[in-house]
Amino acid sequence: MKKILWVKFGWSKYYRGDPVDGNFGWLIENKGSRTKKPGHEAYNFLPASDGSYYVYVPPQSGTSAPSNPDPHGWTVVCLAKNPKHPGVHIVGWFEDATLIGDWLTPPDGRDANPTGDVRPGYDWSYCLKSDTAFFIPPEHRTSPFSDPSVRQGKYSFLAGPNLIERNAKAEANKARVLGILEAKMKALAAVAVSNPDASNPPDFDLDETNPLGGFGGTPEQRKKIEKAAERAVIAHYRALGYKPTDMTKVVCGYDFCFSKGRQELHVEVKGTSGSVEHFYLTRNEFNNGLMINEKWRLAMVTNALTDKPAVKIYTPKELKQAFDIEPLCFEANLIPRVKS
Repeated sequence: MKKILWVKFGWSKYYRGDPVDGNFGWLIENKGSRTKKPGHEAYNFLPASDGSYYVYVPPQSGTSAPSNPDPHGWTVVCLAKNPKHPGVHIVGWFEDATLIGDWLTPPDGRDANPTGDVRPGYDWSYCLKSDTAFFIPPEHRTSPFSDPSVRQGKYSFLAGPNLIERNAKAEANKARVLGILEAKMKALAAVAVSNPDASNPPDFDLDETNPLGGFGGTPEQRKKIEKAAERAVIAHYRALGYKPTDMTKVVCGYDFCFSKGRQELHVEVKGTSGSVEHFYLTRNEFNNGLMINEKWRLAMVTNALTDKPAVKIYTPKELKQAFDIEPLCFEANLIPRVKS
C-alpha cells in the first residue's frame, strides 16, 4: 500500500544550520538567524552522527505531530514557501520514514553545526526519522504551486492505512494534491541530491576561504564553460549584425561591447552547463553595470557545453524582475591605524 504525506515547514536554502524564514510562530518569535535560535527545521537535511535524518515539522493546530498506527515506511514530501514570493515549493522528500508522533530531542551530533562545533544553548526537536533523503537545491526551486489545503495546514496524509475521510470532497482534494506532488517529484528527480551531507550539495557559507569554490566544478571546468558561453553570445550578436569588441581585460563591468552603426551594447556573459539559469555578479558588474549603465545587458547561456547552447538576453530592468539578487559574501580588510 502506498503511504505518503506532505509536511510544511520554514524556508531555508540548505537546511544544514543556515537561517530559516517563515510565518510559523517559532520563526516569528525568534526571527531565525545565526545570532538567535533558528527554526527547529534548520537541520532537516543534515544527517546526524548515526547517518539518519531527524526531521522537524511544526505542530498541526498548535499541538499535534504527524502520527499513524502504522508508523513505518512513509514517503514524506517536504514543502516550504519562499518568503519573497507566492506559492510553495517541494524542497525535498524522505523515503521509508518513521513517524514518531511526538517531538523528541535529536541524538548526539544533531546539535553540532556543519563544521562540527557544538552550539550551546540551542534546542532542536524532531518528529520524523529517515535514512533516505532527496534534497532539492535552491536554484532548482523554480516551479511553485498553490492549493487551499496546503495553505491551511502543516501536514496532511494523502494515502496510507487507517485514513478516514470526512466526505467525498475531502477525498477528491487529497487525490488532486497527490497528483500535483507526484508529478512535481517526477520532474525534480533528475536534480534531487540523494542523501545530502555536509559536503553535498555545496553550501557557500561553509567555505570561508572560497565561497565560490563549489560552483561549476573545477577551475578548468568553469573556464571551459566561460569560453563556450562567450562563443555562443558572440555568434548570437553577429547573427543580428553586431560587431564584437573584447572587453574582458578591462575593469568596466561587462565582457563585450557589441556595436551596430550608432547602437552600442555592453554585454556581461554568464554561462552554465546545466539548463537552470544561475549565476554570480561581481561588485564591479553589479555597481558599474547593472545599476547605472542603460546599455548594459546580461547574456545568460544555458547548456553551454552542448551543440545547441541557449542564449537569453536581459536588460537591467528585466534582470531585476526575473531574479532575486542578494549579497553572497563580504570582504574584510584591516583598517590602517596611525601610530602615535
